[in-house]
Amino acid sequence: MMNKEEQEEENRELRELGRALSSFFGKRESPEDAKILGGVVARLARRTGSGGSHLEPGEVGDLGEAPLSFRCIGGEEDDLPLVLTPDGRLYFRRYFEYESEVAGALAGRLDKMPLDPSASSLDFFTQSLAPQVDEYQGLAVGAALRRDLLLLTGGPGTGKTRTIVVVLAALLQADPSIRIALAAPTGKAAFRMRESVLATMEDLDLPDDLRASLVDCSHSSTLHRLLGPQAGSIDFRRSSRNPLPHDVVVVDEASMVDLPLMAKLCSALRDEAKLILVGDPDQLAPVQGGPVFSGLARSSVPNRFPSAELPALAGYSSVAGDADQTDRLAGSLISLALSHRREGSQAATALGALCDAVRDGDGEEVIAIARGGGDGFIRFYESLDDESVRSVAQDGFSGLAEATGPVEALSALADFRILCAHNQGRHGVDEWNHFARSLLPGGDTRPLPIVVGVNDYSVRLFNGDDGVILGKSAHFPSEDGMREVALSRLPGHSPAFALSIHRSQGSEYGEVLIVLPPEGSRLLSRELLYVAVSRAKRGITFVGSPDSLLQSIAQRPASFSGVANLMGREASKG
Repeated sequence: MMNKEEQEEENRELRELGRALSSFFGKRESPEDAKILGGVVARLARRTGSGGSHLEPGEVGDLGEAPLSFRCIGGEEDDLPLVLTPDGRLYFRRYFEYESEVAGALAGRLDKMPLDPSASSLDFFTQSLAPQVDEYQGLAVGAALRRDLLLLTGGPGTGKTRTIVVVLAALLQADPSIRIALAAPTGKAAFRMRESVLATMEDLDLPDDLRASLVDCSHSSTLHRLLGPQAGSIDFRRSSRNPLPHDVVVVDEASMVDLPLMAKLCSALRDEAKLILVGDPDQLAPVQGGPVFSGLARSSVPNRFPSAELPALAGYSSVAGDADQTDRLAGSLISLALSHRREGSQAATALGALCDAVRDGDGEEVIAIARGGGDGFIRFYESLDDESVRSVAQDGFSGLAEATGPVEALSALADFRILCAHNQGRHGVDEWNHFARSLLPGGDTRPLPIVVGVNDYSVRLFNGDDGVILGKSAHFPSEDGMREVALSRLPGHSPAFALSIHRSQGSEYGEVLIVLPPEGSRLLSRELLYVAVSRAKRGITFVGSPDSLLQSIAQRPASFSGVANLMGREASKG
């Protein structure tokens, strides 16, 4: 996942590329053709700068019936800046190569015959671990033991981490020497991944030696750190020429991984490595380069296997279905369907119903739940100036105001957060950070929550890391406890009483106050709202217009990832 500076640099490069191509067109094409091509390239640059990878065939009609007659457009093997695929999709060459890298790496894993799980791992799972998971989780474990590619999807509380821990336990039981890497797109997500893995281990009945092995492999890192950044270069130390040594690579919050980073990860994997991508496809796609994970998840029917494998799976799961023979991801896409977060909790039940209604696009049900109060766990205020909003925020940050140390302060921050769609304006992060600071007594002596905005490997701080400033130091959670960083060494950061919904992705909070974007905002989308409501574990306060809520639910951005399509072509070649 690119940080803000990297995204701005990528977008700047795209703008420069557009200008360079316009000049190039002027030299290579007739004035009329250069004008036509310039308009198409401008659309392509906007698409790649807003989360897509290409233009669809219906969007390049300006090029006429013979687009390859343009001297700047070539086929997949031509050394030209624009690539037109046989099915009519138009790419910048860089993005075509990114998608081809990902498609080739995934297809190579899919093309292997289903693995025969070792008797040791399978027996251990069926006898000791299967009773500790639900049938969907058990199906995912069976898929992971049989294949070198697993896409594990599921909403909040469906047990994605539990499933991964059981998979790793079964693999380690069979071979304690296997090398495992856990990674996530941001430092915050990586830290939370380790916390979740360790907490899940405590909830499972495991032999002591296996528990110790799991602790040893539970150290998670950002994908950037795993791949090894190089100063002054966009390339990583790990690549096809110097691949990662790991036998198993697990990536959490995979929906947040953008196309360029996914391509570099795939390039760095050994052919024999097992890749497990974990995430929620209903969350926001990355800003840069296409929704790889969600695009793949939506290209196939989950929980379906080739008919020959169903008898073996029936021993520990009855939810596997028979796959269509043309389904490229059959046996590798598992969706966890049971939410355990709701068990025994009225709040979780109410919030779960709200999440379901948002995900399913049921606007009337969302409004009914929000206005009905969700059994007391959901509040809705239409005016940003409502005095009750001030009271909610004041109560929410009371723990932070009373904190005397960094541990207390960060714990309080995990309990309440303001989430905004916009960064500026009355509905934006900056305004609500200012509002929240005005609520806390103590001036400069109070804890100041911050979020890091850039990657700084010299101090091991990364885009999205949450911390708190107390006195002359900043404090950040780490695997070894609390880490102190002098303010003089602190990389670019901003106040974090309020966060953008994009930035909150991968986090959980006790309660959230969601500032809805104004009606007609270009940021309104179902995915944005889903991310916001799924951050909360105990309560939600909405602030804004009901019409804004309805518009968000009705708006679902189109997906422009071509990886699944390219994988299908790889299959037809075979």
